[in-house]
Amino acid sequence: MKIKKIEEVKPEIPQMPGTKNVTIQWLFTKNDGAPHYAMRLFTIKPGGEIPVHSHTDMEHEILIIEGEAMMKDGISEVLVKRGDALLILPNEKHGFTNNSNIPFRFICVIPLLK
Repeated sequence: MKIKKIEEVKPEIPQMPGTKNVTIQWLFTKNDGAPHYAMRLFTIKPGGEIPVHSHTDMEHEILIIEGEAMMKDGISEVLVKRGDALLILPNEKHGFTNNSNIPFRFICVIPLLK
């Protein structure tokens, strides 16, 4: 078993083009001994965004833990907020824009690629 304090995990800036005012914290990865999944914490500051994108090789499971944001798929938008759980399948387009005045934070679990 492994326990971490979120505030002790160094935030990084995602390298995806178009990402603005976002940090990612890699909570658990292969380096922690995780054999199948990585757990990440994203924080999108007010006015920030993750642009619409997709992944051919993985799904995402997301749990929103703070705030609200518009989730976009390139065609439509839907408001998602604290307490919502999302399943994003491979090839599904997705992105987030935080139009609120508080941080939008979510846990995202992805499979580790072999």
